Parts: sequence; C-alpha cells; structure tokens
Amino acid sequence: MTDLTFAPVDIDGVLKLIPPTASAIPMVFDSPHSGLTIPDFDRSISDDLIRLASDTYVDDLFDFAPSIGAPLLVAEFPRSFLDLNRSLMDVDLEMVEGDWPHPVRDNASARRGMGLTWRYAWGDTPMHDRKLTVKELEDRIDTYWRPYHSTLVRLLDETHRAFGKVYHVNCHSMPAVGHALSPDPAGTLRKDVVVGDYDGQASEPDFVNLVAETLSGFGYSVSLNVPFRGAELVSAYSAPAKGRHSIQIELNRKLYMDEQTRAKTSGYDDLKANLSKLGDVMRDYVLGKR
Repeated sequence: MTDLTFAPVDIDGVLKLIPPTASAIPMVFDSPHSGLTIPDFDRSISDDLIRLASDTYVDDLFDFAPSIGAPLLVAEFPRSFLDLNRSLMDVDLEMVEGDWPHPVRDNASARRGMGLTWRYAWGDTPMHDRKLTVKELEDRIDTYWRPYHSTLVRLLDETHRAFGKVYHVNCHSMPAVGHALSPDPAGTLRKDVVVGDYDGQASEPDFVNLVAETLSGFGYSVSLNVPFRGAELVSAYSAPAKGRHSIQIELNRKLYMDEQTRAKTSGYDDLKANLSKLGDVMRDYVLGKR
C-alpha cells in the first residue's frame, strides 16, 4: 500500500481536482474539455456557440475515477476559449495582432482554426470580431493553461514517484459525424469509441488493448487512433519506457446525448455504468491483478 494522498483543488472558473476516495492506485484521469463556465472575454458569438464544442458531461461520465483510487482533474472553461490539449507552440498567428514573441510550430489543428485558441466557434463562425493582443493571449495562457498543465504534471509525477509507474487516461467526447473542423472528412460516421495512444508511442500495448477489448465486449464499436490519436496531453507527458503511459478515450456523443439540445438521452446511464466497469478493469490491470 502507498500513503500517496492528494488534496482537493478548486480554482474558480479554471479547474477542479477531485482526489481519490479509495486507496491510491497508479492512475490519473483528466477531462480538459468538459468545462462550461465562460470567462469574461471579448467575443462576437453567443454563449451557446462557445459551449458547442465542449465535452459536455464527460467529467460526470468518468467520475468513478476517485472511487477506484485515481484523482480526476477537470477544466471548468470551454475549449474554444483556450484548448488545453494544445502545445503553447500551437498558436494561430492569424488571430494575433502584431508579432507573437514566443516559439510556434506548424500545426494542422491551428491551420484548421483549432489551435491554442480557436479562430472559429464552429464551422466558419468567427469567435472574435478582431485579433487578440499579445497580452490578451499571454494572460489566457498564464491564467488557464499553465495551472492546468502544472497540476496534471504534479499528479503524474507524484503518482509515478510513489508507484514507479503511472497510467494517465485523457477523457473526451466527439460528434457522431466528421465536420469541417475535424481531421476526418466531413460526413464521416464515427465509431462509438476511439482509443488513442499517439500511434503506439504513448502507452504499452497491453493497456491499450485491454481498454479497447473491454469496450468492445460491452458492445461498442471501437477504433484505435482514427480519427483521433491523442494530442498534447497524451504526447507531452508520456514515456512508456519509463513507466509513464497515456491514452485518450473519445466517446461518441450519440451514445448519451442529443447533440443539438445537449440533453442526456436514454443511453446515458448504461454508458456511465459501463465506463465504471471499465474503471474496475483498468484498476485491476495497473495493480497487477489481470
């Protein structure tokens, strides 16, 4: 047994850390896109459009994590305001007034308008009616991006230090059909679940296969890395050779909600129950019981 403990953290409008309620295990869960609290910022669109891309309910669907001994980190703001699953180098320079004084890289998401901050709320609807100043974007990064990433890194490092290994599950949802802003062609019908391990680079295969096979056993169609292999939060902090494993789980929203009204559907409770069972399977695996 380990004496690893985490205190709850609540930074209003930024993040919430829910600590384990059972004996700690070498797992960490995070939901970076489920936030719906809209910061006070200059924008040209409605609240509904800002929230449209959010992973509504994902934090609730994975709230079993503390009960199996894993902390759950949740962002509280919408991803279109600032996307935590992007590198600080994924700045869309078309959105910035003047010269951005920090390193950038060529990034497919930023080219589509889904970089660190989003050019479009959805489709071709602009988020802003002007460019952001350098200070505005730097303030967003300092207030929202850095606290989340530093908290996640602390959770991963302390868990790894205690157990010699850590399994990180990055939790998301996806529209049922590919669209103009997505990496797959518009109109593509997606599987029920996509499990991403950064094309085999972010986790040991046995853990990935266990998750995929367990979900398939529940009757869900499952894809590996297509169309989502994971992004910054999976790639930046994983190192399987050092016992640091990360996967991304994308849930098809058609399983549990009406994508237009965002209301829960009759499938919600079944999905939540199955995810809790998946949590038990993952717990047994990381504890060497499988």
